[in-house]
Amino acid sequence: MGFLVIVGIIVAIVSVVAIFGGALMKLFGFTYQSMGSIILFFVISGILAFPIELFVKAIPKVLFSHFKKINELEAKIMFVVLDTVLSMIMFSLVDYFMKSVSATPISLFVVSLIMSLLCMNDVIEKKDR
Repeated sequence: MGFLVIVGIIVAIVSVVAIFGGALMKLFGFTYQSMGSIILFFVISGILAFPIELFVKAIPKVLFSHFKKINELEAKIMFVVLDTVLSMIMFSLVDYFMKSVSATPISLFVVSLIMSLLCMNDVIEKKDR
């Protein structure tokens, strides 16, 4: 029962993100056949992007925290650039195989950039003092 509740919560969150993301992308030429298509588009993209995002977060985090090769701002910029590009690739891949949606490059860029900007603070670990 608890598993179903957790799955329900995750589906609800993904659906809300998908609807807002789809609405934003629609401003830039994204077309779809149904709300289910938008949700499926974001679910598949999220599943494919999850392992890549772990890798993308790790690179600036390691360079900043462990090797001290870059500062906090550079780590955030590196994450945003890498995450935006790789998210666009994932979205493009899903768009290519899903015939019920059609995304323009600018719509993919805008949503990828916004999602990257929302997650950029996760790259830097804040230590409690």
